[in-house]
Amino acid sequence: MTKNVHAPIVSLHLNKRGGLVEEASLDTEQLGPSLTWHHINYTSPIAKDWLDQDQRISEVAQDVLLRAETRPRFYMEDSTILMCLRGVNLNPEAEPEDMISIRLWLTEDKIITSCNRHSWSITDIRNALEQGAGPKSSGEFISLLIERLAIRVEEFFEELDVSLDQQEDTLAGIGFDEFYAQISHLRRQSATIKRYLTPQKDALEKLYRSQSLIITKLDLDNIRDDLDKFTRLLEDIELTRERTIVLQEEYLARIAHQQNSRLYVLAIISAIFLPLTFLTGVFGMNVAGLPGLEHENAFLYVASFCLGLAIALLIWFKFKKWY
Repeated sequence: MTKNVHAPIVSLHLNKRGGLVEEASLDTEQLGPSLTWHHINYTSPIAKDWLDQDQRISEVAQDVLLRAETRPRFYMEDSTILMCLRGVNLNPEAEPEDMISIRLWLTEDKIITSCNRHSWSITDIRNALEQGAGPKSSGEFISLLIERLAIRVEEFFEELDVSLDQQEDTLAGIGFDEFYAQISHLRRQSATIKRYLTPQKDALEKLYRSQSLIITKLDLDNIRDDLDKFTRLLEDIELTRERTIVLQEEYLARIAHQQNSRLYVLAIISAIFLPLTFLTGVFGMNVAGLPGLEHENAFLYVASFCLGLAIALLIWFKFKKWY
């Protein structure tokens, strides 16, 4: 199996001891019990033709393995298991919420996985097999894949928590446009991931209750632990959603407080200058009979009166604790 994730079909032969069967053994030796893993790119016509040739794979299974869009789900038919799972997209320059769809078809001696993008969880299993520490059975394979998917989602949520902590620390100094762009991005990520993790949790519950002969008790115990992990992750999503809402409300409260403070200052200034404006308006009328027109100190008297009035208003506002 090459590491070209875009190849139509790549295959591995597992020796059921956690490693891979050597290629030379495939040609020269009689193999004992082995397990075959085929990984296909479901967008390739070659992969579709290859699936058509396998009589063991039903039309329903072929449709699920090749469908462009799927939601997490679980099917069990006779001695086969069919699952659709989702994992966060941690590829370079990719959005984590653009989750990667991984489909599995399992029997006791054959595994088919279907994907159209690079999955680090699939790569983890491949690397484990190369080191002799990989899955020894189909049940262990699906258990390990679910575990790796859960670990990747956990890593993403750790980064999400760090981003929220940074938002909270820099709340006072961040601009409105920048804040809303970041907070909307975080809310969109958590909402999109919740959309897929909720049915994925339901699919894992059905798998855990399936009592399939392919899955051993140890595998079921591992799946139960991963099911608990996905349940906790869904709770973390709700917590993240609540934190973003609280953060948004706090930011809006800060903006409202700043606006109210500015308006309050303007109101105080307006209240002080209102009587002064009235006085200057009265004495600024160009009509006959205004007092002080012939008095040389009239302007000084009016200016002193206005200044005294402004000081009196400030003292009164202070006494009333209006500022």
